[in-house]
Amino acid sequence: MTTLVNILVLGAIWGALYSLISVGFTLIFGVAGIINLSHGAFYMLGAYLAYTFMTLLEMNVPLAALLAIGGTALIGMLIDRYGIRPMRERHVYVLIITLAFALFFQELMYALYGPHGKPVKSFIVGDLILGNVPVSYQKVLTFFVSGALVALLWFFIQKTRTGKSIAAVAQNRDAAIYVGIQPERVYLITMGISAALAATAGVFIAPILEAVPTMWVFPLFKGFAVVIIGGLGSIAGAIIAGMLLGYAETLVSVLISANYPDMVYLVAIILVLVLRPRGLMGKRAH
Repeated sequence: MTTLVNILVLGAIWGALYSLISVGFTLIFGVAGIINLSHGAFYMLGAYLAYTFMTLLEMNVPLAALLAIGGTALIGMLIDRYGIRPMRERHVYVLIITLAFALFFQELMYALYGPHGKPVKSFIVGDLILGNVPVSYQKVLTFFVSGALVALLWFFIQKTRTGKSIAAVAQNRDAAIYVGIQPERVYLITMGISAALAATAGVFIAPILEAVPTMWVFPLFKGFAVVIIGGLGSIAGAIIAGMLLGYAETLVSVLISANYPDMVYLVAIILVLVLRPRGLMGKRAH
């Protein structure tokens, strides 16, 4: 019973986190048609800004979290405006420049904070007991925040004017231009949202895993796995694949060995690319 509860709870938490990380990654691909290799750096920046505001500056925790997320969103928008926009149509250039930004931020964190992990304050201290399994309140909060933000993103895309503009550009850029939508403005907003979502994941996971300069690699690889499994450009696919990956890794970790969870997403990527290249929810190429 304890093992089952452990799998259900941890799988849900990690699945929600993977979904939160990945929806931003797949959103910017679906809208702007680019693969943003600096996406993981937004996750890292969120964690380090949270550490700076909460621990070094001793700011109020909710305010510090908002500043960390907002600051990262601004950085993402600046990267889009001055790094990506001039050469947006040249995809190789975009891959190189976004990877360069990720490596730059990694080295900047090394220079500013050193190579060792930095502990970030928990939003809520204590444990919740579920079927004799202690689960930290921080993990429970991470689950609910991740789920709420994914739901809010869906509502934003479907129900707001700006969200509908984003959806319109994703579906047909030329038609969107004809009805007065400015694609570059949409790309800028989308990058800000994408960066904010990744930063939120970093802010809430940092109290659990600590902030380290190389932590940007983790969400990048997981994001790639989730969007490939779910289907490039599909937000629904990213959510489903994120939950599936979270539970699959938890099952392997609990039932087999904690050394093998990373094998899960690698095997999943290979199987999907071989058997269903467009992913679970991806559209068939014409």
